[in-house]
Amino acid sequence: MKRRVLLTFALAGAGLLLAGCLGGSQPRVTPEHRQLKNRAAVLVLVDAQPRLNRLAQQPTRSTHGRAAVAGWDATAVLAPYLAKRLQGVGLTVVPFAYDPADYAAIYASSEAYPNPAPVRARLRELAQAQKIDMLVSVYRQVERDYVGSSIENLVGYGLVQHEGTGAHAFACVHVEAYDVHSDAVIGYADGCRSEPLPPDVWQDAWTSDAVVPIDGPSATTVSAAMSTVLQAAVLTAAQETGLSH
Repeated sequence: MKRRVLLTFALAGAGLLLAGCLGGSQPRVTPEHRQLKNRAAVLVLVDAQPRLNRLAQQPTRSTHGRAAVAGWDATAVLAPYLAKRLQGVGLTVVPFAYDPADYAAIYASSEAYPNPAPVRARLRELAQAQKIDMLVSVYRQVERDYVGSSIENLVGYGLVQHEGTGAHAFACVHVEAYDVHSDAVIGYADGCRSEPLPPDVWQDAWTSDAVVPIDGPSATTVSAAMSTVLQAAVLTAAQETGLSH
């Protein structure tokens, strides 16, 4: 398995924490790639519903639910943002018609790391038909708790509250650049971020292993925080992949 290095620091004025999950030998998209593989498309396959983690000092007492946040759309948050970053390094971003439900096979389980290999042939065929040179994909990633000090994993993105502390929004993604013509991954990297939520945002009803509805003002607050950390995580990964300044 690749070695991961966890970097954490505070971003001035934003209150963000960075946990960049970077391997020491992963490929990086070069300026030549960006010039020759100029037609790019964005594929977002993170979970539709955010995670709700309440982490206790004893892991057997932790809960791991999902949130049905009113009005939330992770693809709408990420796809235009990443497209703008790609355009900033000279790529021409073109629309890509796909149904995320068709590619659920990249995750063997609800807690799994991404494994795009099972859907690669189908994605390549679809991209070739749409005259796309490079697919830039955003998958969920799994990392050991980088918000607190527990031994548990944080999967994808969502909210986490550690026993006795305030809650955070968190996001961990894997960004991958795939050369459609050569059938090769030409760059990839992980990015993980977290941000404290305002005091008292976490509700007792969110300590659950079920799907919990979040609406009203709470949905607005949660959506804004998740948008911030998801975009920041994607930016970190895109920069390490050579796809953003």
